[in-house]
Amino acid sequence: MRFPFERILAVFFLIVIAGVVILGVVNYNANRSYSESTEWVEHTYEVIEESTLVLSALQDMGIRGYVTTGDTAFLESYYAASKVLMPRLDSLDMLTLDNPAEQDRIRTLRRLSHIRLDLCTKYIALANGNKMDAENLAVFTRESKINMNSIRAVTSEIRSAEEMLLKNRKIANEQSRHSFNLSVALIFSEIVMLLIGTLAAVLLYLFHRTKYEKNILQLNASMEGNIIQLNNANKELESFSYSVSHDLRAPLRIIDGFAKILAEEYKTMLDDEGKRFIEAIRTNAQHMGQLIDDLLNFSRIGRQELAIQDVVMKDIISKVVDLFGIHHKTLGAEIQVGNILNAKCDEHLIRQVWVNLLSNALKYSRNEEHPQIRIDSEQTASEIIYSISDNGVGFDMEFSDKLFGVFQRLHKVSDYEGTGVGLALVNRIVTRHKGRVWASSAPNEGAIFYFSLPIIK
Repeated sequence: MRFPFERILAVFFLIVIAGVVILGVVNYNANRSYSESTEWVEHTYEVIEESTLVLSALQDMGIRGYVTTGDTAFLESYYAASKVLMPRLDSLDMLTLDNPAEQDRIRTLRRLSHIRLDLCTKYIALANGNKMDAENLAVFTRESKINMNSIRAVTSEIRSAEEMLLKNRKIANEQSRHSFNLSVALIFSEIVMLLIGTLAAVLLYLFHRTKYEKNILQLNASMEGNIIQLNNANKELESFSYSVSHDLRAPLRIIDGFAKILAEEYKTMLDDEGKRFIEAIRTNAQHMGQLIDDLLNFSRIGRQELAIQDVVMKDIISKVVDLFGIHHKTLGAEIQVGNILNAKCDEHLIRQVWVNLLSNALKYSRNEEHPQIRIDSEQTASEIIYSISDNGVGFDMEFSDKLFGVFQRLHKVSDYEGTGVGLALVNRIVTRHKGRVWASSAPNEGAIFYFSLPIIK
């Protein structure tokens, strides 16, 4: 049974839209669960910290130095600890309202704290009346030790219970985080499917057209006719590409626009995590827009006619260096230009090669204390070889085969911005000139990029 082209597309996009809606609900629930579990982990840390502060206050209430020497300086820590003890106990009590077992332990701790306060008050009074003899000192020492041991035992039980809760809540938090990450990954998968579906629609559209229209070769067997038809097809494809890019940009602009409205008009209602999510949405939408622009540029250069002419290559390099002037001066980069040979090439396209290569060199050497870049050239019997070297982060030559592919990156986007199209563009331009592109590098030892142009006589 055959299905019409339009019906297949309609079913596909309906499935994708339904998937987006479902994943949106899943992502919302996963995000809420992750936020709640994170709050419980932080809550447990607060209980542990507060119980530690209570124990510290009780330990600081030691008055042995005063009752044995009569020096009132020893009472400073006692009075300071007495002021914060009860507020600390009240705070600990409020933090554990959700835990009856902990509430029982805190009541015991409060009772022991009152005993310690009464004990201290009693023996301070004895010391003030000069009635602190050896017998009273021995009794005080014994009672204080018993009381403090009981306090340590209770606070240890509180801490142990909270650490067990913390362990379980961390596990739950990690599971929630994985669920949230998975939902985000699935949403991005849906976006990829949408892009693939759009590409498939283009291909199916062209196939559908060519299947039911008359064969171009049959309509015009002559070479001139074929060239005219091919040019028309290229123009139509380019027009269609711009149409697709516009259609892809529209939802991206909407996503970015609504995210901006949320960030600006609802910022007081959002916590830091919410603001970070919105910023991530805007960053990724803008990044995808840049990807679309780079892909169109990559496609357009493949169809552009070469305008070969004699070119003063040093002039092109000087203009490109001037273009990055403010940037490289800000970075403190030193750019050295050696002996640059002239060539026959398309000036506009080769200028783009230098823009991309110099941009890469500046980007990957910007973290060096003294970024250094050198541009040079040499001639062989059949070609002119140009090079640009930097003292940046470099890369492992094991992955050099990925350098000039579309979307291939050897460094994280979070460390170095870009779309992974720049070097692919360099490769396409140089290849169209019948030249070569290659690189040499090692991690943390800088990189050298080469490209060659044939000698045209």
